[in-house]
Amino acid sequence: MGLPEKNDCFKNCFENCSKSTGSITGSISRFVPTITLLTILCIQINAVSALTNEAAPGEGSVSIIDFFSDNNLSDSTVRFDQPLENVSLVFTLSSENKVLKSETFFPGHVGKGQEISKVVFWGLKEDFGKDKESYTAQLFVKHGSEILDSRNLSFSYRSPILSNFKLIDFSADSEKASALITLTSSTDLYTGLRSVQAPEPSVIDLNLKLLSGNEIVYSETQENIPLTDAYYKPIYWPFLLEKGRNYTALLKIHSHAPDLTSAYRSDFKAEEKVEIVDKDVRVDEYGASVTIVGKSQVPFDGTIKVVLTPKEGEVKVFEETADILTSGREDTLGIIWQGIPKGDYNVKIYAVDLEGEVLDSYETVLRVIEPVAEVTPAEKSPSFDFLAALGVFLSLGIFPGRKKE
Repeated sequence: MGLPEKNDCFKNCFENCSKSTGSITGSISRFVPTITLLTILCIQINAVSALTNEAAPGEGSVSIIDFFSDNNLSDSTVRFDQPLENVSLVFTLSSENKVLKSETFFPGHVGKGQEISKVVFWGLKEDFGKDKESYTAQLFVKHGSEILDSRNLSFSYRSPILSNFKLIDFSADSEKASALITLTSSTDLYTGLRSVQAPEPSVIDLNLKLLSGNEIVYSETQENIPLTDAYYKPIYWPFLLEKGRNYTALLKIHSHAPDLTSAYRSDFKAEEKVEIVDKDVRVDEYGASVTIVGKSQVPFDGTIKVVLTPKEGEVKVFEETADILTSGREDTLGIIWQGIPKGDYNVKIYAVDLEGEVLDSYETVLRVIEPVAEVTPAEKSPSFDFLAALGVFLSLGIFPGRKKE
């Protein structure tokens, strides 16, 4: 009789548990849509946040690592630590709260780690601003309309630059830029008997830029250069220049102590230039040997012309095409006389470009004791040119052929 009661007990317990579970399940099911919606919103917010953090420039995304200005120019270098679009660099020069000059550059897209250097020439008149107390140059780096970084520098037109060195000369041409720097300050050195005034050593940095218009086509920096005496530094252009194009060389000198920076410029037009090596010119009754050397990174394409002028009689002209030469390269040419009467001659040697412009010249004299006959092509034998050339070069004391370096 007791067993049926136990069955009813288990049955009642099972029914109660089922009712309780169904109640809890029903309660949870009512919150499922809300939980699902919140989950989707969190995923979307995280995705937008990640995209925003990647695309939007934040603090430290741009840094102005160099900024210099005086009343003639402004020079800057900006580093970008993340890729950006719609970038602009704005330069301004102002005095007494009045903007005198403003110029904007639009690099557009920049890559991560990219550095951009720009030079602005203010273009003020030589005597402009001498009555101004001070100038303020500013640089703004923008992403759209947002300013990512900025720098300003104030300076006076009248204030002298005090330093312990002086730039004696800075010049640039189609071959190189060169600077000559000397020390100006001195210090007392005691030799045991008396004190002697000697130049005070200094340490400087040099930065050279070559510009074509506003575009920087070359840059070189040399740091921690010790100055103990006069210092001469030539820097040769390692690339070809375009003939007829105007270039500007800009040299910045930074002194370590005192901490000062000065800028100097030199303008030039790129041109062909060669020199006749005087000591290598040989002229006798058989012919002439002429060596020329390139002095420009505009390739020389031209000829060597030799003009023999007698006291009486016909002027004789001989011409030979030279090799194409750039800075430091040499070419030696041999010219054989033909149809030269005996007598005394003034000899003029010209290096001439394709436009007929004389780039260099050399002058000497020649005495021909025996006349040199002119040989026509029909009279030439196969061995004539070889024997004539051999006679010229042996008499001039050189080997046959051209010398090229």
